[in-house]
Amino acid sequence: KYSPYERAKMMKAFGYTYEDLKLSIAPMALTGSEQPTAMGIDAPLACLSDKHQPLFNYFKQHFAQVTNPPIDSIREEVVTATNVYVGTDGNLLSEKEENCHVLRINNPILTNIDMLKIRNLCYKNTSFEKALDQLCNSVDRAYQEGYNIIILSDRGVDENHVAIPSLLAVSAVAKHCVRTKKRTALGLILETAEPREVHHFATLLGYGASAVNPYLALESIQGMIEDGLLDKDYYAAEKDYTSAILHGIVKIASKMGVSTIQSYQGSQIFEAIGISQEVIDHYFTGTI
Repeated sequence: KYSPYERAKMMKAFGYTYEDLKLSIAPMALTGSEQPTAMGIDAPLACLSDKHQPLFNYFKQHFAQVTNPPIDSIREEVVTATNVYVGTDGNLLSEKEENCHVLRINNPILTNIDMLKIRNLCYKNTSFEKALDQLCNSVDRAYQEGYNIIILSDRGVDENHVAIPSLLAVSAVAKHCVRTKKRTALGLILETAEPREVHHFATLLGYGASAVNPYLALESIQGMIEDGLLDKDYYAAEKDYTSAILHGIVKIASKMGVSTIQSYQGSQIFEAIGISQEVIDHYFTGTI
């Protein structure tokens, strides 16, 4: 748990704004659902901003090009599934005991208590390219040592250590695992301070994360309760926030006709605007 000073320092490090707290996190923690918004995206392009934008904002979600969504995520909720299995997938065509060495998670948005149950893979401060190579090498070592669940963490950010953007780290590791033929043998769990909106979590799941623990977003809920900005029990607010994120992802997936979170994971149905082709080819391979 962070002190108010530590919390403010971390929020500054990860680019949180007052609008993030007031218009995104607080309503979800209070009501358990996303704020209603217009269907059209009229936000300016991140690559044209003179402010430092989160990497998530460079990616736009694809939707099925039909007049009505293929699935009504509210009225047809019975046909959607939000549970995921983390670990070694094994041969999907054969029934073996080894195929059951997985962790079932009913909500891929993990609370801090959930995260304590799982646990940590980190990296040291260096250039992004070297840090990502080091991260992938660490994953290779963990795989060789018999681990089948990898936790990527950006805890430990301070004056001397900067975090790799969580989306870049997840996609880089996922693509490395595909290239080295171990993607189905490893589950990726992300412990990160960066995401706070539904789209952020959607991109992380869409590029290969199996589950996400947004520890700083949850800490910010605690901070708003302490400051009198949110009148609610913390654990109830935490549950409603993670539930709101999950239902937001289900709503996004349903607009592509995807009815399970497992099918949405790694689906990579996004287009990127303003990122060099070299970075796309190496770390977000196949993205338009």
